[in-house]
Amino acid sequence: MVGRWLLDFWRGYVVVTLRGERIPELLNRATEQGILFWEIKQVREHVYRLRMHREDVRALRGLLSKTRTRIHFERKLGVPFLAWRAWRRKFFVAGALTFLAALYTLTAFVWEVQVTGDLKEVQEERILQAASEIGIHPGVMIGKLPDTDILQNQMLDKVPELVWTGIQIQGTKITIQVVEKIPGVQPPSTVPQNIVATKQGVVKQIQAHRGVAAVKRETFVKPGQVLISGALIDGKTNVHATGVVKAAVWYTSKLTVPLNTTRKAFTGEAVKKHFLTFWGHPVQIWGYGKVPYEQTEEISEDKALKIGDFVFPIQLRHSTYHEVSEEKVTLTQEQAEKEALRLARMDLQGKIGEDGKFTTQKVLRSTIKDGNLEVEVFSEVLENIGKPQGYTPAPPPAEPTK
Repeated sequence: MVGRWLLDFWRGYVVVTLRGERIPELLNRATEQGILFWEIKQVREHVYRLRMHREDVRALRGLLSKTRTRIHFERKLGVPFLAWRAWRRKFFVAGALTFLAALYTLTAFVWEVQVTGDLKEVQEERILQAASEIGIHPGVMIGKLPDTDILQNQMLDKVPELVWTGIQIQGTKITIQVVEKIPGVQPPSTVPQNIVATKQGVVKQIQAHRGVAAVKRETFVKPGQVLISGALIDGKTNVHATGVVKAAVWYTSKLTVPLNTTRKAFTGEAVKKHFLTFWGHPVQIWGYGKVPYEQTEEISEDKALKIGDFVFPIQLRHSTYHEVSEEKVTLTQEQAEKEALRLARMDLQGKIGEDGKFTTQKVLRSTIKDGNLEVEVFSEVLENIGKPQGYTPAPPPAEPTK
């Protein structure tokens, strides 16, 4: 439908009103001659509104006189009519094109440079001067500026009192965000390094704090592959790359879950005893007597005795002995699979770290064998797979001899 409309618009068409008593005869004879009409609508008796191509109007004129039908042109649409109107207003079109060209030219230059950040030791004028020395100043063509990663590292070289700088180009305005070094804090290393992958996976998030992102989102990477490069795109500058790269990583866990287990549960009964501990040796001071339960679980809490900042080598220990009972539990296959998912998650938590996040977890296959459920669990985890790796920069290419 859209393609047909575009074709009609390219050829040009008109909206016309026909008035006469022999309009059906006119439409039939015109159709026999290959004249195309569409959106034909009877407005009232002996009055029709329709659309037709621009080039068919001349062929219709002979039929209009033979059927004594009058025609009124309401609208002229399409590229040919737009071109004709533009030609009649060629000075206006030329002015509009000149305005657009001037507007494009003006937006190709930098007209404002702004510095943001909590500045205390470094003056804003010094940062603007350093920015001007590396090419950032009003009037410079945006297309001739190097990549922002290169400009940021050049700014750090020009103003060593800064620990971080970020440069954003927004239209004709450049914003320089800066963070000053904190006195007494070890400055970041300048030894060239990359951030490489420790595991294979698909990159989902990449934040290059320093250096250049060497991969894109949704890219499959392998262990050892460079994720954030310390070598900038100018081929000369090497930095201590830092950043975070999170990827979707897949794990398969094989577990065995017994279907019949014995579980301990608190009955709600408990007794308390209190002790003083001298250098780790407890001496009971309250709650004498034997614990009247066959099976117990002890929960103790130690509190140090101190006056001001002085801590005595004595502690007060409160111990609670809870009665527990054992009960046999038989798991269904569905319950055992849920337990397998929980155990797989606990096992992987130590491998993926606190920042790791489970995105998908499901049972691939499960089999009951000898009273146990043998389960294979698939887990997809979003985790940081980047680690630093130093490198030796390649020597600059030798200059050609004259």
